[in-house]
Amino acid sequence: MTKKKENKIDLSHLEGHRLKTRRDFLASGLISMSTSLMAPSLLSFLMSKKLYAQDCGVSMEMMNIAQKTPVLIFDFAGGANFAGSSVMVGGAGGQTDYLASYAGLGLPPDMHPSRTGMISNELGLQFHGDSPHLRGIRSVTNAEVRSRVDGGIFCARSADDTGNNPHNPMYWLNKAGAMGELTQLIGSRNGDSGGNSMAPLASLNPTIAPVTINTPRDALSLVSIGKLNQLFPGDKAEQVMRVIERMSEEKLKGFSQQNLSEQIRSLVKCGYINSRDMLSQFSADNLDAALDQDVTSIFNLNNADQRRTATIAKLVLDGYAGTGTIVKGGYDYHTGNRRDGEVRDFEAGALIGQVLQLASLKRKNVLIYIITDGSVSSRPEIDDTVNGRGKYNWTGDSSVRSSAFMLLYRHAGRVQMRSPNRRQIGHFRPDGSVEQNSSLISNNVTNLVKAVVANYLALDGQESRLAEVVGDNPFGAQLENYLFFPRLT
Repeated sequence: MTKKKENKIDLSHLEGHRLKTRRDFLASGLISMSTSLMAPSLLSFLMSKKLYAQDCGVSMEMMNIAQKTPVLIFDFAGGANFAGSSVMVGGAGGQTDYLASYAGLGLPPDMHPSRTGMISNELGLQFHGDSPHLRGIRSVTNAEVRSRVDGGIFCARSADDTGNNPHNPMYWLNKAGAMGELTQLIGSRNGDSGGNSMAPLASLNPTIAPVTINTPRDALSLVSIGKLNQLFPGDKAEQVMRVIERMSEEKLKGFSQQNLSEQIRSLVKCGYINSRDMLSQFSADNLDAALDQDVTSIFNLNNADQRRTATIAKLVLDGYAGTGTIVKGGYDYHTGNRRDGEVRDFEAGALIGQVLQLASLKRKNVLIYIITDGSVSSRPEIDDTVNGRGKYNWTGDSSVRSSAFMLLYRHAGRVQMRSPNRRQIGHFRPDGSVEQNSSLISNNVTNLVKAVVANYLALDGQESRLAEVVGDNPFGAQLENYLFFPRLT
């Protein structure tokens, strides 16, 4: 009887070959036809030991450095309002150079920031005194946590109601040092950015595409092996590669369907890994947000938005992932009133505040970047309902009133800003719209993202690496004017 011939996985064509296109990755088996990464990608990890440094511009030394400040990105889809009614914006003189009127930004004359009680510096970055985001943050944090926060706002136009704004800096942040032990990038939506807004095309790196995470269970199926590099020193990687070459397609498929914990257990059992510490380090007890007492003391995991935020925040703050994007939809405000937008913005602020509170419990620094696609305008018509709070009704989209902002929580205490009076980059016109010639970011979202990366690098005194990380330095000798934060000590 003739023995049935097994189909072998031939990896010889990968030797010395630079993987660049999606076709290359499909041919190598590193990604599947569904465009999602195979899980867990042992094969891609082993090949990356030879290919990652040359194809991605990242050295193995960079892969092994200690994780820098964790980063979380909140992506509020639909075109939320940040400027004026929440984070204060002003003219060329900065946040306190108040506009004559904020009517187009949702505030009636009796709520003008110049009036008593209409400003809060509680978070360092100046907020309107009745900001729904600030009220949300206050609702879930204590005063000590808030005293350790500061930040800045970017006055920058972006397109309305579209995912085509290249707002997401996660790939460049990873290249700048935001790295995780299990995977590099995670997000709550399936796609190249893990969020609603896209990442700049020049930043994309298919070998570290974000893993979609929405629940604690998702955390147990992380596809990247990350720090297992330490378990395959010297020739060990090539030895395991030769074993994989001898696997049948059926056996390889079965191995690829195991979650990370099962895979590590198999490698220990087969003698490829000698240390059993990895089994406990990456066990469900450590990865599952529902089993983390710090998380459950702050978040209600029965609420979908809180569950999603809690899971991603835990993975990033605990160092398992480098950068995480959290999407929350419904921020188009197309309801003709003020109250719906106020409630949604309060909910957004509460999620941000819960992350700040979790960072405090875990004694970690965290940088939070908040983005949206476009913005909204108002009309001089008061919503006098309880949730309308006596403010002007939101009407329709207004890309020229858009902005983005960031908050930095430093556990050792509020950072001293690089320049005491610089918490705003770019500025607004007297009519409440972005002055599009006020800076190199004001009408260029890609430059905005590069300014965010520069601020992240500045936390480690590495802002001079900007061109190395993003491909150029569009700010040149004026880079200092685009930085909020000094080096953290």
